Amino acid sequence: MTMRAMALWAMLALAACDGQKAKEASAGAETARPQTAPAADVVVPASDLLVKRDTAELDFLWRAPPELAEAPTLLATLRAQALESAKEMQAGALEDMKLRPADAPKLAHFFVQDWTVAADTDALLNIRADISMYTGGAHPNHGFAVKYWDKAERREISFGDLFTDWSAAETLLTPAYCSALDAERLSRRGEIQDGIFNDCPPLGDQPVALVSWPGQDISGFRVLLGPYVAGSYAEGDFEIDVPMTDALRALIKPQYLKAQ
Repeated sequence: MTMRAMALWAMLALAACDGQKAKEASAGAETARPQTAPAADVVVPASDLLVKRDTAELDFLWRAPPELAEAPTLLATLRAQALESAKEMQAGALEDMKLRPADAPKLAHFFVQDWTVAADTDALLNIRADISMYTGGAHPNHGFAVKYWDKAERREISFGDLFTDWSAAETLLTPAYCSALDAERLSRRGEIQDGIFNDCPPLGDQPVALVSWPGQDISGFRVLLGPYVAGSYAEGDFEIDVPMTDALRALIKPQYLKAQ
């Protein structure tokens, strides 16, 4: 992977997860929420939910769900990032083609960022992105991102902002997450192995999506771990589910818990 591609990957992943690190979340009692009138229906053109570039050097696709019409500021930000990324990746792909030996295969680069709805409650929209990209290296790379949008306050929030006390929530979530991750690694590997991918990556550093079926309350949490985070590239991604408990439910701010 070229330095340009590495920088772009970092920019995309960090920008998409900006505000998600729970250690940056505010803690303490919930402050009074402003009384706002119900937002009018917002209609966005279908073209605003898609950025697609198909050239000889690059296949680029960014896609957003129509539910993001409820978060126009967030949609505009994510779309602007995608448009800029498409320009950067096209330039990087052209540079890579020029640097390759004449007899080397010139494989087109690609980038896919597909945003989907993880949870949609009366007060909260949670979306997650599955990201894949190839920039001329030995193999493609992939990862995840998450976003949380407070519908009443009309602003982006972090995962930790869902809780009245993030420190207490993290204390409950971490052992359950680490135990489930170890069980999944054992299932894939067949045995306990020594190596660099045996530790439990800190929860506060990972994108976490909510688990919720349409019309039902939030039922759990899904920790999203890309290659080289919890295992080797060959082991692929890890999506670790942590079920909701009464203790965790008591820590979630009530307005975020209830489904539509």
